[in-house]
Order: sequence, then C-alpha cells, then structure tokens
Amino acid sequence: VRHRLNDDWAYGNDPDARPWDFQAEECALRACVDRFNSRRYNSNAVRDPDFEPLDNCWTSVLGRQVELTEEFKHHYEIWLQQEVFSASVDWDQLLCTNVS
Repeated sequence: VRHRLNDDWAYGNDPDARPWDFQAEECALRACVDRFNSRRYNSNAVRDPDFEPLDNCWTSVLGRQVELTEEFKHHYEIWLQQEVFSASVDWDQLLCTNVS
C-alpha cells in the first residue's frame, strides 16, 4: 500500500507494475482509515458507546469510586468466601514471565 495515492516511487523499479490497478483497493482502505480516525478522534462526531476508548490505566481505574449495590453489601462475606478465600492461586504460574 502506498503512503499516499500519488506516491509512485515504490513501483519505479518494476517495469511490469501498474499502480493504477490497485487504486480502488487503496481508496477503499483510505476510506476505512478515515472513518476510523473520525470516529475515534473527532470530538464533534456522535459517539457510539461500542467504539469509545477504554481507560486501561490501572492507577485511574483503581482510583475510581465504585457504587456497590445494597444486595452486594449484604452478601459481601459470602462473596469473599466463594470467590476469594476458596479459590486456589498458583503463585508460581502467576509470577512466571514466560508466555506460551
């Protein structure tokens, strides 16, 4: 894919190359990239919640206030027993840096 549609330098060494054959594909790719950029970075566009950027920074996520429901507060100790205390953790596997 050429950087710009008028960049023909990439095809200059090949006498059989016909860059105009790929123009339709390049235009379609450019349209998709432009649509992504406007959806992602244009602040005036109507935002689809499915395409909103996620905050993956652990410091800001852990610093957020979380509102717990009354039902969760009532059953908190049961949740701790079932989900935290009874779960076994293989710390060696967790701390292992090899990803296979």
